[in-house]
Amino acid sequence: MRESGLRMALTLLIIGAICGGLLSMVNGFTAPVIEERAMTEFLQALEGFFPEVEDYEAQEIGDEVFYYCTDNSGNFIGVVGQVKADGYGGKISYDLAVNNSGDIIGMRISSHGETPGIGDVITREEFQSRVIGLNYADPISPGVDVDTVSGATISTGGMLSSIRRVMDIIGENFMTN
Repeated sequence: MRESGLRMALTLLIIGAICGGLLSMVNGFTAPVIEERAMTEFLQALEGFFPEVEDYEAQEIGDEVFYYCTDNSGNFIGVVGQVKADGYGGKISYDLAVNNSGDIIGMRISSHGETPGIGDVITREEFQSRVIGLNYADPISPGVDVDTVSGATISTGGMLSSIRRVMDIIGENFMTN
């Protein structure tokens, strides 16, 4: 009896090791493809925010990346941040585009785990239009110039706090007075 239990445990260990190795190998093949696709989608969004973009320079600030965008004359046209917010369902990854005047001109949610039908309101025009046009000098605080969405206060509040934080970073690092 004891020997069969040991054999069963050893068999499960071997099967688990083989499956783990196979998963690691598949991940090694798919991770670069997934990263390339995500970067392609981001660059399409960047060009959608700034159709006149000719060049961009990536700058890491903390664990987030900001793209300093210029036109064909080398003039600064804006910044796009690949940033994160805390939401109800975990981290929300999004892109925030700010023009050279410091106004938010676009936002794209690239991934989130928010509750469908409630917290995913952050992906909809009705929420995003509340922040489009705000400037880095605006307070961007819930209840002051932007309302949270009832029933999704953690998701929308987390986004608004993150947008305020990102606008501070952009104002300090990219906007000249």
